[in-house]
Amino acid sequence: MVSLEPRKKNILEVALLMFTLLSSAMALTISLSVASRVICWETVVTLAAPGVDDSDSNTHYELLSHHWNATIDYYINPTNWYGFSTTNVVNTINASANTWDKETPFQVFSYSGTTSRIAGSRDGRNVISWGYLRTGILAITYLWTSGSGVVETDCRLNTYHSWSLSGEPGKMDLQSVMTHEFGHWCGLKDLYASADYWLTMYGYSTYGLTYQRTLGLGDIKGLQAVYGSYVRTFHPHPYPFCSSGTIAQ
Repeated sequence: MVSLEPRKKNILEVALLMFTLLSSAMALTISLSVASRVICWETVVTLAAPGVDDSDSNTHYELLSHHWNATIDYYINPTNWYGFSTTNVVNTINASANTWDKETPFQVFSYSGTTSRIAGSRDGRNVISWGYLRTGILAITYLWTSGSGVVETDCRLNTYHSWSLSGEPGKMDLQSVMTHEFGHWCGLKDLYASADYWLTMYGYSTYGLTYQRTLGLGDIKGLQAVYGSYVRTFHPHPYPFCSSGTIAQ
C-alpha cells in the first residue's frame, strides 16, 4: 500500500472525499485544504478477511477534527438507475442512520424527507444522492465546517458502480456503505490497519460486503466520545434503569 501525506495549504477549506474503489493493489490517500469544506479521498482494495470477527472487542477509533454539535437534518434523493423504489432507498439509508443513533443518548440524525437536489454543493441542506463521480470512487462525504463544528454535510454515491439493497455479490451494499459514511458525519475517521478490518470505519470496501452495516465496539466508543454514552443505574421494579448522557464539546 502506498499513501501520500496530506498536503496542507494556507486556505480555509478542507475537503473529505471518502471510500474509493479501485482494482489496483495499492491504496492512495490524499487530503486537501480548501475554504470551509473538507475533502479526503482514498483508493480501496479488496483484502481477505483476517481471521475471526473481533469487532465486539476491538476498541480502536480515531476522530476527525470537526463534528456536528446539533442534530443533523438530512434529505434523501432516491432517484436511481437500479430499479429501487423510493420507499426502499429511504428505509435502507434511515436504517444506517439509526444504527448510530441507537448507541448514544444524543439524537445525531433526523430524516427530513426526499429532495431532487444532488449532493456535493453547499445549499443549506444535508443531502444524500447518487451522482456522477470519476471512475474508481465509491462515495464522497463532504463536510462544510466552521471552527471545530460542521455546518453542512452531503454524501454522493457513485452511479458508476452497481448497487444492491440486499448484499448481492458483485454489487455495493447501500446500507453497509451508508453506515460507514454516516460515521464520518458523526466525526469518525477511516481506519486502515488490518487489525481494524471488522470495524465499520475500516477504510476499505468491496462488492457484496455487508458486515459494516453493524457497528463494532471501536465504532461505538468513537461515537460516544463525541456524543456521550448511556449511563445505566439500577432501580427497584418497575423502573429497571434510567439513561443519561452528555455531548462532547
